[in-house]
Amino acid sequence: MLVLAGCSATPTKPADSAPSIVYNKPETAVQKAAVDALVANGFVVSRSDAEYVEGARPHKVGLVVGSGGESAGVWLSSLGSDKTAVKVSTAKSFAGMAGQKSWDKEIIAEMDKSIGSHQ
Repeated sequence: MLVLAGCSATPTKPADSAPSIVYNKPETAVQKAAVDALVANGFVVSRSDAEYVEGARPHKVGLVVGSGGESAGVWLSSLGSDKTAVKVSTAKSFAGMAGQKSWDKEIIAEMDKSIGSHQ
């Protein structure tokens, strides 16, 4: 785990003014969906708290040298007993940046599949 963390950049929380995605689900259900979405997209989850989930994709060597290495953070904010706001941010590591991509849309799409579409 420490090797993965050392090779990945740390995701930065989107600004408060950035739009959130709102799910009509309690925070615990959305947190589980965030963990599942990261795993489904090839991330190894390194942190899973009530209001924050983080994971990193292992570096791969192949046709695109340096692919992988991205890390993603999912921030959750309870808006009551049955609504949760979510913000997602992908960070790219310095090594292999050319083969890396932003995973925000894929993570949200996987969460939508798991718990239903967002508002």
